[in-house]
Amino acid sequence: MPRHTSLPRGPEGTIYEASGFDDDLRIEINPTKIKFIKELKTSEASSIFHVNYDGMPRVLKVFHNNEDAGYADDGVRDLNRARCEIRAYCSLKRSGICNGGYVPQFYGYTLSLHPTALAPHLDAFQCDTDLLSAILIEYLPNPLVMNCVTYNKERMVKAVKGIQQIHSALVEHNDPYPKNIMIVPGDPERVVWIDLP
Repeated sequence: MPRHTSLPRGPEGTIYEASGFDDDLRIEINPTKIKFIKELKTSEASSIFHVNYDGMPRVLKVFHNNEDAGYADDGVRDLNRARCEIRAYCSLKRSGICNGGYVPQFYGYTLSLHPTALAPHLDAFQCDTDLLSAILIEYLPNPLVMNCVTYNKERMVKAVKGIQQIHSALVEHNDPYPKNIMIVPGDPERVVWIDLP
């Protein structure tokens, strides 16, 4: 059974170092600018909402913040899902991967979301021990999941190119299954990786 530590040991130069958070992408979410449309998914770690933020369709992913899971026994791999996802999106944004359409566009993150300010939508977070972390990303309208029905060679080529682009930003997608590949209708049609890292 792997042991866990609360302290990172390195190495510097990986996505896990403290500088992985980009302060230029840090935002304060204004409760008066957000309108909740629908809860898309919920889990023990987070809840994902379709929202309108400042009049624009977005996805708000809010992470539970109870006990910090720390780092794996190697001291490198971060086990905190919020930190992992924020670092991944910051790296993808800095590398231009978001602008390429391979992953949802990233609009920023917060480390200080008050659940009471967004009640009743964040009632499930009221008992969390600390302020919440959240990311604001692109809403993908009418997506199809990649599967045996929606698969074709052109889409798979786009999916492979997408994962290569993600890796080029030093981000490893730890759940690279078809359920995390969305086909977004449009001209051109996009093939988008979700649920990072």
